[in-house]
Amino acid sequence: MICVRCSNESANVVAQAPDGSEAWEIIYCSKCNFSWRTSEEDQSIASEKRDKMFQLEGSALDNLQVLVPLPPLRIKT
Repeated sequence: MICVRCSNESANVVAQAPDGSEAWEIIYCSKCNFSWRTSEEDQSIASEKRDKMFQLEGSALDNLQVLVPLPPLRIKT
C-alpha cells in the first residue's frame, strides 16, 4: 500500500474497527512512521489534496529521525 505522506509502498493496515463494520482501518507506514485512519477527511489522507508542507519526499526521508518519548520524571520529595 502506498503511504500518503512519503509516497513509498511501505504502508500496511495495522488495525480495523473492532465491531467488524469496516468503518475504518488504521494504516501505518514503516518508512516515515506516519499513521492515519481511513475515515479521516481527504485533505488529510489524499496525497494530491494534502498540503505539500506536510509531505516527505526524496532526501527528506534520508535524514528522518524518530524520537522516542521519554517517560515522565519522578521527583522524590
